[in-house]
Parts: sequence; C-alpha cells; structure tokens
Amino acid sequence: MPYLIDGHNLIGRFSGLSLSDPEDERKLLALLERFANRARRHVVVFFDRGVSPSPSLARGAVEVHFVRPPRAADDALLHYLRQLRDPGNWTVVTSDRELAQGAGSRGARTLASERFAQVMRKALREEPKIEASEEASAELDEWMDLFGGEKS
Repeated sequence: MPYLIDGHNLIGRFSGLSLSDPEDERKLLALLERFANRARRHVVVFFDRGVSPSPSLARGAVEVHFVRPPRAADDALLHYLRQLRDPGNWTVVTSDRELAQGAGSRGARTLASERFAQVMRKALREEPKIEASEEASAELDEWMDLFGGEKS
C-alpha cells in the first residue's frame, strides 16, 4: 500500500530530526528512501515551504512535493488524493486531525505520524537475513556431487 505523507508533521517524530534544522527535509527524505526500498512501498511526501529549486521531484520510490505559499502542503496533499483513481488503496500519514479527517472522507486510510515512525524504525532496524541452513548446505553439496561442481 502506498503512503501520502505530511512531511513536516513526521520530522518531529525522529530523534536527531528537528524542524529548526535547515537540513530536516533532506534527512527525512534519506530515511524515507531507505524505508521505501526496504518495505517496497511507494511514498509521496509533501512539505510546506520546503527549500528546493524544483517544486516536485522523484527520488527512487519517493516522490517529493515542496509546496510554496500561499498554498499549504495539507491542501496539496488532499488535492493529490482527489486525483487518485483508488484513494482507498492509500494511507495518509499525519497527526493533523483536520488533514486526517479530510483524507478519511475521501476514502483513504490514515495513520498517525508517531505510529508510522515506529513502523519505519522497525523496518530500518531489521536487516534482511540471508543464511543458509545446514540442511540447505548439505542439499547443495549433494547436487554439486551429482552435477559435478565445487562444493560450498
């Protein structure tokens, strides 16, 4: 399921990230890229008054929108949601009650920023484990004997 994210609302949910940091958006985007790649999810994030030469850009599985005044990121996010064919397939990440209510009325699921940050931390902490069991290793050795190859 893809995510629509209220970026500045999510920043304060991570230690080491602060809205007072001029690099806050860049740091959050780096985390979101790692998360999106690990979880294999599409992420669209909106920032108010973000610092970027371009109002929108794509970074791998992360699509970024920097919303300039007088428009607000919340309005841009809801407009984006209205344009989707199946908004019920999307989850809006925010702890802003008004935004969550607007997204819910359009059929999207909502998830509090605090909860999403927990999901992200867990996904980023869990490294994929690729370990051959002894049984699999023995089976591979048998196949290598049968077909003539080097054993592991």
